[in-house]
Amino acid sequence: MVSIMKLWTPLLMTFLCMMLLSVLGGFKKKPSIGEYTLIEECWGKPNIRDCAKKCSKTFKCEKKNYTCCWTYCGNICWTNRRTYE
Repeated sequence: MVSIMKLWTPLLMTFLCMMLLSVLGGFKKKPSIGEYTLIEECWGKPNIRDCAKKCSKTFKCEKKNYTCCWTYCGNICWTNRRTYE
């Protein structure tokens, strides 16, 4: 009887840990082929107000006409228009 309990204990602990992990959070979704994971450089010079509009951790912006791009003040949400200087 003791040897059967020794075999089931690690299996039961593994099962309980996996159930706990699945309840606390799901698996991370991989980006599909059409989605871009890299961000581009901002074209132009953002001012202080623009630097306050930060991107989310998934590099997405709340407003529709804004995209996430990187600049000297970090990843910011900026309008889609490009200004060449």
